[in-house]
Amino acid sequence: MKTLGALLTAALLAACQPAQAASDNGTVSGAFLRLPTSASGAGMGEAGVAVTAGSPAIFINPAGLSSVKGGYASFSHAAWADSLTFNVLSAAVRMPYGGVAGVGLRHLSYGKMDATDNTGAAAGSLSPRDLAVEAGWGTDLDNATSAGFSLKYINTRIKRSATAFAADAGITRRAGRGVVGASVQNLGGGLKFGSETYPLPLNFKFGAGLPYGRDLLAVFDINITRGSSPWLAVGGKYTSFLRDDMAMVLRAGYNTSASDTGGINGFSVGFGLSLPSAAFDYSLRTMGELGPTHHLGVSFKWDVVYHETVDRYGPPPSRPAPRPAVRRRVIR
Repeated sequence: MKTLGALLTAALLAACQPAQAASDNGTVSGAFLRLPTSASGAGMGEAGVAVTAGSPAIFINPAGLSSVKGGYASFSHAAWADSLTFNVLSAAVRMPYGGVAGVGLRHLSYGKMDATDNTGAAAGSLSPRDLAVEAGWGTDLDNATSAGFSLKYINTRIKRSATAFAADAGITRRAGRGVVGASVQNLGGGLKFGSETYPLPLNFKFGAGLPYGRDLLAVFDINITRGSSPWLAVGGKYTSFLRDDMAMVLRAGYNTSASDTGGINGFSVGFGLSLPSAAFDYSLRTMGELGPTHHLGVSFKWDVVYHETVDRYGPPPSRPAPRPAVRRRVIR
């Protein structure tokens, strides 16, 4: 077991950049909200605000929830040295008359550690952790534009707990063959420790996704984050169809968020296997003096059929016309 100070320092480094003084009332809190929330996103350098899709979109750009055609669920796991683990779970489902509802959970555990009092004497043990629970909605505004929002509850526990509430919102729009997107993250109050309140890492993301042919996609994001310098994320993926219902996906990326932490950092690579109803992903991310970080992810999608009871008054007047059948494709 490590000391509390060592693990908290490691956690801040893992959050991509040490928190800097944000205002007169202290430093930025909730650094875990900046950790990658999916193995696929980590593999592309954490870029993708314009193209994020499925239930993990609730963490990056809630507008991407609108891509869910039926139901979608995802789980991601990342581990560092010193017993730090980060687990992320999300799910989304299309509602009967339009729009997609989603939920998400983030949990960062620092492991169990010895505690000492102000004299250095043993004072039992601690199990610090960070938690965020969120719910969101995404919908298509027209044939080219999607928008969404989410609300989140944040709780941090060291020896005592601190809570906060925040909101995210985002938009995407197709532009020719490409896609542009923007989102605002962690808009709200801060975590209060004792008599001091520390603001959350408010972040503005702007980005684009540019496909090349059928198999290549490049993504670019610019992030303006409270408590740190603006940072850039770039990445891409190549999809190779092994057969009509199976594809191998290769990913690579880089971001500048941890450029001052020393060592080799910011680079990432990954791969995945996509099937019609499931996807499995792995990514390796460099974290400076913390070394490499491994991310594992699995996603599932399924169709949702709503059954209506037709009585003598007939079906509801707002019943949408049935969608034409489409060929099943792998998760991209």
